[in-house]
Amino acid sequence: MSATTQKCPRCMREVPADSRFCPVCGARVGAGPRPLRRRRDREKLAGVCAGLADYFDVDPTLMRVLYLVGTFFTGVMPGIVLYIILIFVVPAE
Repeated sequence: MSATTQKCPRCMREVPADSRFCPVCGARVGAGPRPLRRRRDREKLAGVCAGLADYFDVDPTLMRVLYLVGTFFTGVMPGIVLYIILIFVVPAE
């Protein structure tokens, strides 16, 4: 295995070194878990949803929509309070 490839832990095939997922089986490859950080470079309000999206490996727009839907279905106020708490608790990148 050269420096430009890495092995998938699930199917043991070679994948490019810059890949986050195996193109064959879809397993996560590469570095271990990332820390939860607010993404100031992709922020809309405070970068909380962008940081959560980066942590869970999903699109930031999808995370924002999921957070908005979750906030709506929990009665609006808990979602807003949680977002404000996350602004202060989650460190910026």
